[in-house]
This record gives sequence, C-alpha cells and structure tokens, in this order.
Amino acid sequence: MCAEAIEMAQIRAGLLLALAAAALSCLSGCAGSGGDAVVDVEDYVAPVQGGGAYLLRIGDELNISFPADPMLAYKTPVSPAGTISVPSGGEVMVAGKTIDDARAAIEERMAALLLDPRAMVTLAQLGEQSVYVLGEVSKPGAVKTTGSVSVAMALAEAGGLLATGKPSSVMVVRTTGVEEAIAIKVDVSKVLTGRDLSNDLPLVSNDVVYVPKSVIGQVDEFVDLFFNRIAPAQLFYLRGYDIAKNKPLKVYQ
Repeated sequence: MCAEAIEMAQIRAGLLLALAAAALSCLSGCAGSGGDAVVDVEDYVAPVQGGGAYLLRIGDELNISFPADPMLAYKTPVSPAGTISVPSGGEVMVAGKTIDDARAAIEERMAALLLDPRAMVTLAQLGEQSVYVLGEVSKPGAVKTTGSVSVAMALAEAGGLLATGKPSSVMVVRTTGVEEAIAIKVDVSKVLTGRDLSNDLPLVSNDVVYVPKSVIGQVDEFVDLFFNRIAPAQLFYLRGYDIAKNKPLKVYQ
C-alpha cells in the first residue's frame, strides 16, 4: 500500500475510534445524567398503578347521579385539566383518582347544595389516550389506545426496534401524574427475551418512549455523514484521499 493510502487509512481509523469512544461515553453517561430526573424502572413506582384499582384519566366519561335529586344526573368527560364540573359550581379534580375517591370529592363539593350529597359515579366510557414513540423504530409517531399499553406494546405498534436501536437504554419521558417531568430508563431487552417482564413499564397518556441509537448506529451514521457528504467537499486536499475514497470503508466492531 502506498504511503498516501496508509496515511488516509490512519486518519479514518482515528476518527472512527474517537467517535466510538464518544458514543460509548454518551450512552453510558447520558442515562445517568440529570440527577434525580432520570431513574431506572426498578426504582420507579408508577403513580398510575394504584394498587390495581383503575385510576381515572383525561378523556374518560363519567355517569354521575344523586339519589336525593334525580334531575341532577348528568354525563361528563374528564377535561384536559383532569377536572369535571359539578352542579354546585366549580371544578373537581378527578384525574389520577379511583372512582371511589372521585365520588368522595364530588360529595364533599355537593354538600353545599344538597342535604344528602351522596352520589353514584360510574365509568361510562374510556377516553382515547396517546403515547408517542420516537427514535430508532420503524414507524415513529403517536400510538392511540383506549386501554392500557406498556412499553413493549407501544414499540410493537410502532413497527418494532430498528437494528440500530439500543433496547437496553429505552427512555420513557413522563409529564402526566408527576410534579415535574421525569425520564425513566427501561431495559426492553429484558422484556423481549423474557428475562424480566417487570421492566415492561405501563404507560400513561402523553408518555414519550424514545429508543436511542446503539454505538453501531451512531458509527454508521457518522461514516455516511463524514465520508460521503462532508469529506468530498471539505477534505479533498488531504493527501491520498483520491486514492482511498473509492474503496469501501471497513469498520471493525
């Protein structure tokens, strides 16, 4: 091999090694950065689980009636703010509550209007919920459901992971039912292999599931960007480039 070709090969090898090291550092450190804002799924107790009882969600419809005054019976959806209106006036927060807890809150508010504020509350219809799947999946976008959906189910609805995805570092960004946004790291590889189904986190409305690139995916992207797009325009002056550019680039993993 001529000296120019050897020099160019060394340049490429150095760039690829640098990229791989940076990618490994990012993927191992990004999930742990951000302090308490990022937690592993094993350490996260989802507030929506509620000991098995169904918790009301935005978009659910409720039938509400009062035996003391049947004329006050009505149907109402849970608003985007998580509240419902009551005949006595004002709003009652019900999202994230069980039906029993919602009934108690309604009765407390209706005590100002009725001598007997006892209420009957039933779930008339489940509201449609949306979660969003982004990153290294076949069909990124919204996944809509009226029932419960887990991380693995959402990924399946999105067409599954691409070969460039990293299933062990899937992130779920949650804003519903928490005081501030939180990122939950989920090792989906344990779910897909059946090793630990507890990692299949139940999702709540507006969760964002993000599948990051693996090191291989990042290296492949860099190779395409640098050698096929940037290099021809910017690095033509490097000695040996014309000799090496038409040869396939070998990437050793």
